Order: sequence, then C-alpha cells, then structure tokens
Amino acid sequence: MIEKINSLSVKLLGVFLVTGMAFFYLLDAGVRSLILNEEVRDTLDYYQTSYLGNLLEDLGYPPTSESASKISQDMPFDILINGENFQWSSTVQFPDTDQIDFEASAWDSIRVNNNDDNAPKLIEESEFARYQNRTYFKIPYGDYIITMVNPKMSIIAGPTYLFEAIALSSLLILVFTFLAVKRMINPIQNIQKAATKIGKGELDYRIDVDRSDELGVLSREINLLADNVVEMLEAKQRLNMGVSHELRSPLTRAKLQVEMLNEVEKRENLLDEINAMESIISSLLESEAINYGHKKLDLDFIKIRQVFTELINNSHFLEGIKVNLDLKEEYSIEVDPILFRVLLKNILENASRYTPDHKKEIDVFIENKQENFIEIIIKDYGSGLKKDDLERVFEPFYRAEESRSRSSGGFGLGLYLTKQIVIAHGGEIWIKNNNQSGAQVNIILPSRQN
Repeated sequence: MIEKINSLSVKLLGVFLVTGMAFFYLLDAGVRSLILNEEVRDTLDYYQTSYLGNLLEDLGYPPTSESASKISQDMPFDILINGENFQWSSTVQFPDTDQIDFEASAWDSIRVNNNDDNAPKLIEESEFARYQNRTYFKIPYGDYIITMVNPKMSIIAGPTYLFEAIALSSLLILVFTFLAVKRMINPIQNIQKAATKIGKGELDYRIDVDRSDELGVLSREINLLADNVVEMLEAKQRLNMGVSHELRSPLTRAKLQVEMLNEVEKRENLLDEINAMESIISSLLESEAINYGHKKLDLDFIKIRQVFTELINNSHFLEGIKVNLDLKEEYSIEVDPILFRVLLKNILENASRYTPDHKKEIDVFIENKQENFIEIIIKDYGSGLKKDDLERVFEPFYRAEESRSRSSGGFGLGLYLTKQIVIAHGGEIWIKNNNQSGAQVNIILPSRQN
C-alpha cells in the first residue's frame, strides 16, 4: 500500500488534481470578482439603461402596435405592452407576468428623449427578474407597463450550463494532459522494475528500449551496466574456480603424503589443518556462489520436524546436548533441502559451542509468523554476545570469541554462509541475546517460494 502511495503516477495524479481544483477555484473567483466588481456593474448598468432608454424612445408615446412590432422585428426582444386601452404582445407565448417575481432594478432611473411634453422623460421604479432562464425587464412607461425580455428565444429554452461546460472541458484537458505525461514517464517505471530485478539477482533481465530520449539513453546504460556486472561476476567465478582447483590439488597431494607419516600424533595434527583449509575453501566457494546467484536453488517441500530429528540424531557436536524441539504442528516448507540442512546445522553447531556445562540444552521454537511465512527460533543458554559481536557475527571470518582457535571449532564462516542461504530463500535472519541467558537466532522464511 505504501509503495502505491509513493509511486510517481500517484504523485502525478495528485498534482493534477490539486492543479485542477486550483484552476476551478480561480475561474470561479475570477468570474465572481468580475460580476461583483462595482465598476463593472456600474458600466453595465449605464449601457443597459441607455439601451433601454433608446428602445423606449423608438417605441414612442403613446406606444403603437406598429412601433412595437418594428422594434420586435429589428431587435432581439420580445415585448409585452399593457395599458388601459392598449394590449399588445410580440408573441403568443409570452408568460403571465403575474407569475414572475420581479424585484427592483440596480439602476435608479432611465432617461428617455421624448419630444412630446406629455411623454415621460424620466422613468423610475423599473424592475427585473430571472424566469425560465431569461431576463425580464418591467418598466413603468407613463400609463403603460412595458415588459421586455432579452435575448429573444423560445419561452421553453433550457439552461445553458455554461459553467458546467467550462468545467468539463477543463477536466478533459487535464485528463488528456495527465495521460500524455504518464506515457512519457512510463519508462521510469520500467527502469525501476529492472533495477529491482537486477538487484535481487536476476542478472539476465534487460529493459526493452524503444526510444532515443534521455530515458532511452538511461535504459541502455542500465542494460550495459548489467552486462558488465554479469561479465565481472563470471570472471570472478572463473577465478574462484581456478583458485579452488589450484589450492585443492596441492592439498590433496599433501594429504596423501601426510597419511604416510609414521608419527600418529603429528599425522593427525597435519590432517586436521589440511581438512580445515579444505573446509574454508568449500565454505567460501559455496557462499560466493549463493551470494552472486551462480547457484540455483533446487526447491522442494520438506517437513521441518524430520530435518531437525535427522540432524539431532546424526550430529556428533550435539552429543550430550538436549535439543528441546517445540513444534505446535507439523510444518512443511519449500526450500533447497541440502542448503536448508546446512543452514540449520551451522546454527545448531554454533549454539552447541556456547552451551555451558551446567545446562546442556538448546531450545527450538517454530511457528507461523504471518501468512505464508514461518519463524524458526534457536536459543542457547551460554553467556550471550557483546554488542559489537551482535553487529558483526554474520561477517566472514569473524569469530565472537577471540580466544577460540581452529582446534576448538569455528572459522567464522558458518553464520556468513547461513545468512547467504537465508537471503537466497527470500528470508531474514538476526541474532540477539535472550531475556534469560545466552543468545537466540531468529529466522523468517517464506513457506512457499514465488
């Protein structure tokens, strides 16, 4: 969920939404400001009153059907004239004015340049109203009431939805702009995907490049970088294999010569040293192969209780040590069986070295940590580890106990190899001091590999 929120597309969408909201707000504020501006209103009122005054002047006094008809034909106005002895309308569809709620107009008066002294020259108390999406003007003109509506249109005309149309058009523009920009940045997501896969060890993954802009250049550079990494790793692997061969051959010859010695004690000591060197070389090569993805996992489902039982019964380093296996149920897990046994063997062997004489026990707990994950906890009852040791126990050749020699066991490679195996399976491992005494190793592994 957090990754989705932090994605570039989501952020881009947020920017466009904020931009759109700001645009609509500014549009609304600008229109309202224009409409409510006193200067603008005064100007509109002036031109509107002048326009109406000119129309009344052309209508004449008293108004006639001829003058009214001429104005209605020449101007975009519908006109209704009500007088004591004169009734006239430019359209039979003119609504009943008694049904319209008029209110006082914004202007104070309308001046009419009538030559006849009996004709009204200053008209006051005019009214207006909005009715059926049209603006009506009701003007007292001497003994007559003149009602005008502008513009001339059907009485049943529907709403214009001007603001809605502007808002919809703006929204469509923003959507098309967003889609265009998103299409431009799609290669960034491809680059991120490639970086993630290559970082996880999928070194054969490459980006499909179909553009020549800066993002295309970056994609090609990442592909080239991956090629170089693969080439360097392969060169390193060849070097390791060559070194391994060159070291193992003389070690094998030395072992044969040592076994021919007559002195038993010296022979056994030399053989121990040679076996130690072979063990170091094998562990290094194995860890490097796992670390750099050269070793593919041969996955299979195994029963954890069965693996632990076999290790407990067949491991000489656990002789005299009671292993308390606490399993709430029978757990199955999809792992590389050989590497999984190496993982558990290294941790149990490490725990056995710290097991004190007064309590020769090792506790093992297994439970479902969360969906599709299993947690394995292995706890000893030794003296625990110092803070500096806790931070470095997974480093190659690091031994927490400085006084420990090879003869007492441990080369500082067991936990290093163990961590590489856990990571290769997509899991986590850490070590800490438990609340009682000693140290405990926590391992979280997916129960099923993707």
